[in-house]
Amino acid sequence: MERQYRKVPDCEKQALRPQLENIWKKCFFDTDEGTKFVFENIYPDSRCYCCFIDDICCASLYLIDGEIEDKNGISQRVHYLFGAATLPEYRKGGIMSSLIEYALMDSFKEGHKASVLLPANEGLYSYYGKLGYVPLYGTEIRDYELLKNHKSEKIPLIYDEKEKTDNIIKLRKTAKQPVQVMQFPDKTVKNALGYNSIYNGFSVSGEDFYMTVQSSSKETVATEFISEKPVEEVLNSVFSEFDDIKKITVRVPCCSENKFGMINVLDKSVEFSHTIYIGLTKD
Repeated sequence: MERQYRKVPDCEKQALRPQLENIWKKCFFDTDEGTKFVFENIYPDSRCYCCFIDDICCASLYLIDGEIEDKNGISQRVHYLFGAATLPEYRKGGIMSSLIEYALMDSFKEGHKASVLLPANEGLYSYYGKLGYVPLYGTEIRDYELLKNHKSEKIPLIYDEKEKTDNIIKLRKTAKQPVQVMQFPDKTVKNALGYNSIYNGFSVSGEDFYMTVQSSSKETVATEFISEKPVEEVLNSVFSEFDDIKKITVRVPCCSENKFGMINVLDKSVEFSHTIYIGLTKD
């Protein structure tokens, strides 16, 4: 069976969508609502690469444009790789490794200087390492016990959804952080907030902070947190009235000894720091 690797041109995206949705749902066990959101909002603006065997799309991955400053402070074109998946019956044959290599080579030709991703589990760090990726250390995962009787000045929140989204987009670009924050197009940020809301997620923002939150009966996690105020001050102010949330795990941008995410530098003439905060991830 001959394998064909290629980038899906925009003119073919709609026709291929049913096969890609099938891969997405089978591999990520996403809901109908989540899958529909991805393919109506995120898929059209992403670069999609596929492997075909006998005209069957058996594996796919997606690239979203982004920017990271190099060590000279020059903004460089990069991408975030996500949704890498192979149908179960086609696994263990090296299809995904070859597809990633093909996508990286093609994106390098288009001017991308690096590829960034977040492995879905610890074991995948080794897998991606064999493909040229190295760990990032720009995220610290911390658990905070909320002080319900904490008496501090209440931080004003933004409730209008459009105003809140606009403020989040602005803070991602301008808020001073201990490490560099990977930048994405405004539409990508909006899509990430929309996708997060499908899964009991919500965003909270004030003038100089914001966080995206995933909450369940088991845990509450701030999957992205950008603030110019101390973390504890923000958390205790925001969650003081949430009686059911007593502890929250926060992904804080800072230098860390623990890896979170990976980078593959495609242009070896460009140097990047390994302390980069990705954000905008749902895993």
